[in-house]
Amino acid sequence: MALRPCKSCKNTVDTTAKICPNCGVKNPGLSAAQKVFRLLTVLLIIAVVVSMCSIASNEKPAEEAAKQVAPTTVVSPAYSITKDDFQKGRPRKVEVMLPKRLDEVDLVEVAKAIRANTKIQADRTFIGFRVEGQSESTYWANVSFDPYATTSLFGLSAKDYESLKALDLKAYPNRTGSWLRDGAFGHVMVLYKQNGKYLIDSIFPSGGKNTTKYVAQKLPDGGLRLDDPESDFNEHYVVDAKDNLQGWGENGVYMTLPPFQPES
Repeated sequence: MALRPCKSCKNTVDTTAKICPNCGVKNPGLSAAQKVFRLLTVLLIIAVVVSMCSIASNEKPAEEAAKQVAPTTVVSPAYSITKDDFQKGRPRKVEVMLPKRLDEVDLVEVAKAIRANTKIQADRTFIGFRVEGQSESTYWANVSFDPYATTSLFGLSAKDYESLKALDLKAYPNRTGSWLRDGAFGHVMVLYKQNGKYLIDSIFPSGGKNTTKYVAQKLPDGGLRLDDPESDFNEHYVVDAKDNLQGWGENGVYMTLPPFQPES
């Protein structure tokens, strides 16, 4: 039997006594610190038991969820190689057709894949890209490796192209036609009639706009010739019977743009 002073009256009592026989205080042999320690011990045991039960109950759902998660598949943008030329001692030259415009990150990834997917050992590689449906005959963009990748964009970026596709042309109720020039300074050309005169608004991705007045002349085949009276160049436009816009110069047709209808 262990003895110690009562926490209240200081008379010697058994540490297991429930009541002090002298002063009547409860648990006379148990100090406040010991009571707190016992309480914390009980709470800790309860917390450990609850935690173990929770982990056990969550393990199976977590395993099932992991099984149901589909693996992530990285899909490279589509492309087709239309020309691949290499002569020893000279750069490898590749021409590629894309189904749509890509941002710079995806463009470089495609170029890296083309460069790697060959048995040709070239120190330098030049890859020219065109986009299906583009009006310009030149490359839309190119990527050169010498040995690191350098990107050059010659036509409308993917972002600017989407911006022009979303144009709202409801402000042109007398619109005769609209066409997209997708070169380096790409824009949408809108032909309309105002106060008996023909005008073309050139609308750029930034929202900027240029307006040019034209003198119109009906052609025998049903087309429409448009001359800029203030231009010093011997050039003019023709809207043909199929609503294509042709650019004419001294050497004949230098540009043909099909009709363009924004999505909005």
